Parts: sequence; structure tokens; C-alpha cells
Amino acid sequence: MTDIQHLFEPTRRATRRWHVIDEIDLVPLLCEHARGEQLCRRLEACADALPDLPDAEAIAALCDALEAQAVERPSREDALLDVLFGAEAPPLADTLLAYIRAQHVTCAVQAQDLLAVLRPHAVDRGPCAATLGYMLRCFFEGCRAAMAFEELAIRTLAERRLTPAARLLLDDRLQARCRGA
Repeated sequence: MTDIQHLFEPTRRATRRWHVIDEIDLVPLLCEHARGEQLCRRLEACADALPDLPDAEAIAALCDALEAQAVERPSREDALLDVLFGAEAPPLADTLLAYIRAQHVTCAVQAQDLLAVLRPHAVDRGPCAATLGYMLRCFFEGCRAAMAFEELAIRTLAERRLTPAARLLLDDRLQARCRGA
């Protein structure tokens, strides 16, 4: 089982926030989100195919991606948020950032539950198809909502600090999410 204890630790260090946020500053986060979206699509396809499961090799690849995206990614995102907004965030920003971190923990816990069920040694004794389908849908719907909230929070909190290119990048992502919903 992967350790997620680090997600519960306060990570806000005394950092100075950036005065201007350019699109290049957002690219790592949005690339992580694109990989997260890809994982969500793969998990959704798996849920749609139930009660059939992919072959063992596909499940192993899915588990590796799930572990990387849902368990390891939050630390990188939290570090970026600290750089973007600094340790001395106004109360609203601090509240929104705390909510984002709580969503990271929720996604990580759900990912660990899925990993426990999907790992090769667990497939034979895993939950029924309806339960697995519910677990998968809870994860990918929650993950998508968390990524959208994070992008919207950045767009809102950094409004005046975003360059036109960064603002356009976030607006395009948010509009694409709305069209896809």
C-alpha cells in the first residue's frame, strides 16, 4: 500500500509568491491534469465494460498510472500552489487552497482503495461488479471535479496576476470542461 501520510502534513512553507503568473508557470499543472483526464477516461472505459475486466497486463498498467496520478501528483501540485500563492495567502485563498489539498487527500484515499481491489493478487477476491463500478465512478468523477475546481480557484485567486496568455489558457481549459460535461 502506498503511503499518503505526507498529504496530511502542512506543506505551506515561507515562500514568496510570484507577482505575475505566465502560461509557462501553469503548464506543469495543466499537463498533470491532462494526464489525470486520460486516466479518468481509462477508468471510465473500465467501468463501462464491467462485469468484464481488462487483461492482467492492462490492469497492471492502469494501477501504475493510478498510483502515479492520484497518489504522487498531489505533492507536486501542492508545491506549485505554494509558489503561486505563497505562505501568506489571504483568508479566502487559504480556505480554497485547504479545500484543494483536502480533495487531493480524498482522491489519494480513493485511489488506494481501487489499487487494493485491482492489484493482481486482489482481482480474484475483489468486490462485485456493481461495487467496483461505484468505486471507479466515485474516483473519476471526484478527480475531474477536483481538477476543475483547482483550475477555477487559480483563475479566480490569481485574476490580476495572470498574463493574458495564462488567463486564456485557463479559460480555454475551463470552457472545454464545461462543454465536455
